[in-house]
Amino acid sequence: MAQSNAQPNVLFVLIDDLNDYVTQLKGYPGLKTPNLDKFVKTSVNFKKAYCAAPVCNPSRAAMLSGIAPYHSGIYDNDNRIVDSKVLDSAVFLPELFKNNGYTTLTRGKIFHTDPAKAKYDAMWDVKAGKGNYGPNAGVRNVPRELKAPPMFNYAEWTGPESDHTDNVTAETISAQLKQTYTKPFFMAAGLYKPHNPWTAPKRFFDLYPIESMQMPKVLESDWDDLPEIAKGWAASPVDYDIMKKSGKWKEIVRSYLACISFMDYNFGRIIAALDSSAYKNNTIVVVSADNGFHMGEKKHFAKFALWEQTTHILHLWRVPGLTKPDQTCNETVSLLDIYPTLMELCSLRGPASRIDGRSIVPLLKDPSLTWKYPAVTTYKQGNQAIRNQQYRYIRYSDGTEELYDELKDPNEWKNLAKEPSMKKVTEGFRTQISKSFLPATAAVKGGEE
Repeated sequence: MAQSNAQPNVLFVLIDDLNDYVTQLKGYPGLKTPNLDKFVKTSVNFKKAYCAAPVCNPSRAAMLSGIAPYHSGIYDNDNRIVDSKVLDSAVFLPELFKNNGYTTLTRGKIFHTDPAKAKYDAMWDVKAGKGNYGPNAGVRNVPRELKAPPMFNYAEWTGPESDHTDNVTAETISAQLKQTYTKPFFMAAGLYKPHNPWTAPKRFFDLYPIESMQMPKVLESDWDDLPEIAKGWAASPVDYDIMKKSGKWKEIVRSYLACISFMDYNFGRIIAALDSSAYKNNTIVVVSADNGFHMGEKKHFAKFALWEQTTHILHLWRVPGLTKPDQTCNETVSLLDIYPTLMELCSLRGPASRIDGRSIVPLLKDPSLTWKYPAVTTYKQGNQAIRNQQYRYIRYSDGTEELYDELKDPNEWKNLAKEPSMKKVTEGFRTQISKSFLPATAAVKGGEE
């Protein structure tokens, strides 16, 4: 029997470490993402969307619970969800859908660290596997003197494309979309690329001839006006000067671009499967990255920071019967907003626990509305950034600050926090910083880089 419930289905596609190079945001010269380019013409593109944390684990924990890092104690990858008393009693997004009568399915990386096993198992009807970050490069292509983490590596993959988790995820989700469901479904597809190791089939590397590539813009004196905490974060895990001398910087950027195009290929397969299915006209599609990534901007090669490049994310919504195609919204929104927005769109009975985001249904209906809410990003206990339409303000745990005018200085090269003319702006942001941060859960060694 075919699905008869009036509630919409949801297809949620979550992409790992995708920065704002995509055409829908900054637009890196020569980047090829034909499937995202096609999909955005059917959706609302939120051009100022930001993560709740610039690292996989706290970003995903916040998004899936609706609870901000400073209220959960999950600030970094070494803070496990199972150790947070707040999240132990929270109702995660797939759990919420399951409680409201939905069939829940998952494949690929959605959570970074899982809730307690019994809780995790109970929230899914179908768990088709997570896969992994590999396949890893067979040799170390990054010079040893860089002292980079093991996964900070790259290679043109000449083995079977089925060796990649994302290929299996695309095929699995496509097969699931061909099945018949008697209840509405919540289907979560997690794509690992462009997360490192930057391995992708050779045909995607071939899209980027290395001799014609443009490199990220870098100001050599960029750190001169940064607080010490910011400099320490920027210098880790890869030294900028050593990277320049290694001669490998261009190859690494090329590998990252290849992995974005590889992700786009698998994303396109998933969307094509939905659009050729019986569920096209009754399925909400949410497409989002979990955090950004630096490829040398601000002399940094990672996430793990509170700048624009680290926190700015791709964020697309297609809601049949509500959104108009090819729309752009320039208001600031947060990954925390996904939870309450889906609650409203799918008429879900909500949890008793707190929700820190807010529904962006009004913006989905009318992307030109004025939205007065800034986006807040937290990294490690006591460090926070606030992004509104014009400025990014950062306050570190030791009280030091950064302030950037994003309209005049999109590269964030001039820290205005100590400028007398910006005193009133800076003081205004200070009143918006969170007054308290829940202590971080105990750090656990190991995990993703």
